[in-house]
This record gives sequence, structure tokens and C-alpha cells, in this order.
Amino acid sequence: MKISMSLFGTAAAMALLAGQAQADVSIMYADWLADLVEPGIEAYEQATGETVDAIKLPGEGYVERVALDLASGTAADVIQMDSFVVSELASAGYTMNLNDALAGWDQYPSYMSGLTEVVSYDGGVYALPTDTDVRMLWYSVPVMEKAGIALPWEPKSWDDILDAARQIQEKTGIEDAFLLPVGTKRGEATTMQGFYMALLGADVPEAGRNRLRDWDAGKWVGDSPAIRRTLELYKTIYIDEKLGTQATNYATDVDSTIRQGLREGTMGIVASGSWENSCIWDCSGGSELSQSERDGMVNWSEWPGSGLEGTMETTNISGGWAIGLNENASDKDAAFGLLTTIFDQGNFEDWTVTNGRMAVRTDISGGDAYQSDPFLARATPLAANTTGRDTFPGYQIVSALVQQMTADILEGLSVDEAVEEYHAALVDEFGEDNVITYE
Repeated sequence: MKISMSLFGTAAAMALLAGQAQADVSIMYADWLADLVEPGIEAYEQATGETVDAIKLPGEGYVERVALDLASGTAADVIQMDSFVVSELASAGYTMNLNDALAGWDQYPSYMSGLTEVVSYDGGVYALPTDTDVRMLWYSVPVMEKAGIALPWEPKSWDDILDAARQIQEKTGIEDAFLLPVGTKRGEATTMQGFYMALLGADVPEAGRNRLRDWDAGKWVGDSPAIRRTLELYKTIYIDEKLGTQATNYATDVDSTIRQGLREGTMGIVASGSWENSCIWDCSGGSELSQSERDGMVNWSEWPGSGLEGTMETTNISGGWAIGLNENASDKDAAFGLLTTIFDQGNFEDWTVTNGRMAVRTDISGGDAYQSDPFLARATPLAANTTGRDTFPGYQIVSALVQQMTADILEGLSVDEAVEEYHAALVDEFGEDNVITYE
């Protein structure tokens, strides 16, 4: 039997040395997922009589901790992971192919195939998704009203967004009229909520013209009109017109700062995702505000394309978290049993609806509780035309380079210089034959 020896599992290891009973199975998860994981742990322990070593970690730095523990051989048996690292962990042999085990679980057919593809690698499913998400532009209703902008706000192009931001600054004096995630501190938020949402609408959706990877060619895109147009958008917002502040993107607690700003009407428009319907108020789903009360204070619109001919009218990209198994779990049957207990329909549906999460299973999305939620009913259709990240081994490196590229714009580099450095970094990392340029 195995116990995690990660930095955050030291107390459990010391208890073992002191003579306490060793756990039968261990799990590591971020603190914000406790409402899903911990009822599942309790149900598993009651049903089996086995004990679970629950290793709850801070959300900050969680993805890096998972990779470190797996690489060092000290990770738990059951592991929460961000969907964008699934392919890399699987390709490294760290996580277990679940195809055979899932074939015997009667609830697995309810999972939406498009979402299990996000957690797959080379034909194998390596995790079960906890939820999916979509991305949108959140805005303060009082700020929009004060600025004289007609509601509901429905921008049709990037120019419409920029015009609204200009009007907000002019009429209200708010500095953060439009916050598009930028820089290295925002991490994956910069790549997904910011850069990629704009990139998808920056050029026509052909091959890799509006993506980071050309899947047909099997190459990373090192330079393209879409990349350059997206960087020009960043330059307009943060350098040329200062429609948003760089400082907010580097605040000590960026998410809390932004959510407070939207609640209190000190920010205008923020690019983020569907989780904000809960998190602006209470990420645990404990807000006492009704949906209509929330919508009267903070509402959202779809992300428009750039408005150039041939580009998409709206864009979206989805991700989400997942839970999988350590390939080196000492008792894989026990680990799989814990996994499926956490994802048992009753527990999973309660968490999905209570927290306003977008469902990944038809037996949940078709339920009365889910369908009666006005936010989910309105937001879920956005997933019909969504896409996913380029979850190919190496994506984490590319994402970090994208974040640095936006940081370079903040530091005063020209678009040409930022793209040149990005292209060179891709060639250095993956080789010239694995990088493509679009004119």
C-alpha cells in the first residue's frame, strides 16, 4: 500500500512512522474541489471499510505540484489534474489508461464523447472530467448604465468592445475599463481567457490560421496574421490607449481583485469564464443572491470575432479539470473504486448544479435540476461551437511562451519583435521542422 510523500503529505507520512494505520488508497486534489471529492471519500470509506489518505493542496501552484510529485514517484494514487496536462502526463507514462476499467462501469456511457476526447491521449482515456467551461465577457451592469451603454450589451466585433471600454473610461473614469488577461502571472488564464479567445476570431478558421498548432501539418504555429492581430489588440488595450491597467494583472491575488471590482462596480469589462457566475460571489456556491439579482449587478456577453471578413462571429474555447489514476498506484482496483464513487451520479450531480458547473454527462445535463438553472440553460449552448486547447505534448511550453509574448508587449516590445522572439523560442524548443509560418 502506498502513501503520498509529497511536500503536503509529510504529516501523513509522519503519522505512519508513529505507528498509525496506513491508508488503503490516497488522493490529491485542490482545495476548491473539496465539495466534490470529500463526500465521495466519505461514501467510499463507508461502503468499503477502507481508509483514504486525502491530500488537499492549495490551488495556487497545484498543476506544478502534480507534475513534481508524479515525476518523483511520490504522487497519490488518485490525482486531480488540469485537462491541458493530461496528454503530457500520459505520454510520460505517469498516469493510467482507463479504457478497460471504464468499459465495465455502467455510468461511463453518459459522458459526452467530445469532452472525454479532451482527457484522452493516443486513443486512451486517462481521466474523467469534473466539468467543462465556456468563456465570455463579464461586465458590471451599473458601470455600463453609468457609461450610457445599451443593455443587454452584445458586441459584434473587437471594435465594439474597444468602443465600450473607451466610453466607460470617458463617462466613469474607471481605469480598468477592459481587462484582457495578460502576462506571466496570470498563467493559463492569459493563454485561454485572453490570447486564445482573441486568436480564434482573428483570422479565418482554416487549418492552423487561427490556432497555436496546425494539427493537419503536425506543427506549432510560430507566426501568423492571427497571432499578430491578437498582439495588436493587447497593445491597443494596455499600451496605446491604456483601457486596462497592467498592475491589476499582477496583483497579489488577481482573481479576488477582479471579482471584487466587478461586484463593486470599479471595473468595466473582464474576459473570463463560466465559473465566474459562482466565483464572483462565492466559488463554493454559497451565495444567497438569486440569479436575477446577480444578473442585475454583473452580466455577460459572448466573445465576438474580430469583425474581419471570413472570421467567426463568436469564439469559444473550453477546458476543465479532471481526475485520473497514478500508473504506479499500488492497488489500482481500490483507486478506480474511489474514482467512480466520487463520480457517482448522485454526488456528481449535486456538486455540478450547486456550483453552477457545466455538465460533462448527459444524465446530468438532461436532469430537471440542471435544466431549471437559468445560468446553465443560457450558457450551455455556447459549448455547441467551442473548441479545445492544443493538448499535445509540449503545450505547456507553448502556453508559457504565449504568456511571455504578451508580457513582452507590456514591456514595450513591438509586435514584430515579440513574434520574432516567440518564433525563435519555438524553433529552439521543437526544431525548425516542427514550426510553421502563415503569411
